[in-house]
Amino acid sequence: MQEPDGKPLVFLDTNVVASYLRGEPPSSHLFSHEIIEKVHLAINPVVLQELFFLAETRKHPEMLDEIQQEVRLLPLNLEKAEEYLKQAANLRNRIAHSNDVLILSSASNCDYLVTYDKALKKTLNSLSTGKPEVVTPEQLISQLTSKV
Repeated sequence: MQEPDGKPLVFLDTNVVASYLRGEPPSSHLFSHEIIEKVHLAINPVVLQELFFLAETRKHPEMLDEIQQEVRLLPLNLEKAEEYLKQAANLRNRIAHSNDVLILSSASNCDYLVTYDKALKKTLNSLSTGKPEVVTPEQLISQLTSKV
């Protein structure tokens, strides 16, 4: 969902934000000024809750405040979650946790879902919704920096 200012909406999975908290590139680059000026970053309440339980967050709670300043908190899309759950036969053995369905529901209207989770990517691709485009941080950064 392109925003009124033309910037794409980018949903960050928990594993990407955790990688940022550990200071690991390229996830750490997602929060750079260069990227922030090109996109709107987003998470949902499920990702936020999962972040509270990370050791990185407990070691550096101030980083969570920084993240919350840079990302939008999207609501859960219960309608979309219900649609995904109706396709449970396709999802079985691909999604390990119900949180993934809720993450997918919030990301469904985003332009990108940034994740390292190959099973999540495979699941979303099997639903053939077309949106969001599932990419790794490396792929997103490459796409954003190659655009003139």
